Amino acid sequence: MAEKNKISLRSIKDAAVKSATAIDLGTAKEKAVRAGEIIGGKAQEIKDSALAMKEDIAEKLTELDRMLESSITEYNDAYTLMNDKGLQLFVERTRSIDTIGFVESLVNSIANRPKSFDADFEEIRLERDSFLNTCDFGERELRAAREAAGGAGAGIAAGASVAFMAPTAAMWVATTFGTASTGTAISTLSGAAATNAALAWLGGGALSAGGGGIVAGNALLAMAGPIGWTIAGATLLTSILLFTSKKAKLNKQKNEEIEAVKNNTEKVREIDAQIKQLLDETSAIRTGLAASCTSCLPLFGKDYSAFSEEQKNSLGALVNQTKALSALFGKTIA
Repeated sequence: MAEKNKISLRSIKDAAVKSATAIDLGTAKEKAVRAGEIIGGKAQEIKDSALAMKEDIAEKLTELDRMLESSITEYNDAYTLMNDKGLQLFVERTRSIDTIGFVESLVNSIANRPKSFDADFEEIRLERDSFLNTCDFGERELRAAREAAGGAGAGIAAGASVAFMAPTAAMWVATTFGTASTGTAISTLSGAAATNAALAWLGGGALSAGGGGIVAGNALLAMAGPIGWTIAGATLLTSILLFTSKKAKLNKQKNEEIEAVKNNTEKVREIDAQIKQLLDETSAIRTGLAASCTSCLPLFGKDYSAFSEEQKNSLGALVNQTKALSALFGKTIA
């Protein structure tokens, strides 16, 4: 009997141990499940936060891209307006040469004209010849840039820019800004020096060893001279759009580029206003001179000594107007 009771007690004890173990395991499992739920919740929060941050960064990058493209569009618009006025000024100046030629022929046909008129027209011819020489300079620089840009160091964009540039564009810029604005003349250089000068002239910026001549950051559109603006034109801005597509760029870099483009847009607008002022002045004087020349046509081939005081005054005013117009040939935009 005692042995039987001993076995029963052992069975009860074993059952109690198993029950306790089952309870402990159940509790541990519940705790593990709860811990997993907590960890899972935290992980989801971290994931959601990371996704939100990623979307926020992407949105900011997209906004910067839009701002940069918008600023480049503004630059394009401002540049186009400036370029158009520059061409108009060049056309007005070439028409002025024709008008001055008519006046010179009229005055030279008059017998016994004052010697001072001949001295005046010598000054006028010097101004006109200087203008024409500057036109020749623009054409020479364009040819030199084409030759230099044909080298391997110039790059495809630079070569294409200069290849399709019209001589008129080089001439209007050279006559508007002066030959000094382009820096050292490319035509006086050779080899690598000519290539580097051509790239600077094209607006390509400083070349690094093996670089492609594309400007970036604060150097954006920092060109050696106004002729470079015209040659580079939209091609340079196309290059800018190409490297703005690199989304990995830092916000700081893009902000610098936006600021650089905006600064250059303001400069172009300032130049545009100066060109307009010179264009209006040239146009007004040339129009007045043409009208005065027409009114003095009856004096053609006549004798100055037989002129009335009014006719002499009209002829003197005509010569003075011609001098005033020729003086504008040498006026450039700083």
